[in-house]
Amino acid sequence: MATKKITIPLKKALVDLESDDAKKMDKAIQTISTSGNVAVLSELIKLLRTTENKGLKKKLIALFSDIIDEDAKVIIMENLNDDACDEVKNDLINVVWNSKLDFSEFIADFVALSLQGDFMRSMECLTAIENMAGPFEEHHLLEAQLYLKEYYSTHNLQKSQKDEIIGDIAIFIRDQNEGIDADLLLE
Repeated sequence: MATKKITIPLKKALVDLESDDAKKMDKAIQTISTSGNVAVLSELIKLLRTTENKGLKKKLIALFSDIIDEDAKVIIMENLNDDACDEVKNDLINVVWNSKLDFSEFIADFVALSLQGDFMRSMECLTAIENMAGPFEEHHLLEAQLYLKEYYSTHNLQKSQKDEIIGDIAIFIRDQNEGIDADLLLE
């Protein structure tokens, strides 16, 4: 990932995002959007975590969904795997399935995220997984299968909504992985 510096206009835009002035915030979003600099992405995700402003949250999520720089995938995934971002993980997963970027290489991470969260997180992950372009690499699918196998072996399935979603994810992984040890997946 090429290191990009945060310019003075971008620093000002980050400050303006925290103001309560809607015009400043809109201009800041525009400045960040046109810069195409993903170096500010981690700062924007921190702001998403801390702001109470629902309008700003929506604008940030829309901004994230429009990112086309491949470097953003790693930053988003680092934040999705960070426990400090737990309260915005569903928002970030929503960004992934609305994104123009292909997160297919992270399919196993989304399976793991679906198992760790509540029903809504599982639903968001299923949507993200179903919207991945593929084709998927064998080792990513095997890793996803291992997560599912562990989940099924350690959880007393209750036929809850979450378990139904996990079942849908397992079927999707199985369908993508027809030639690979299908015995790892439970029906």
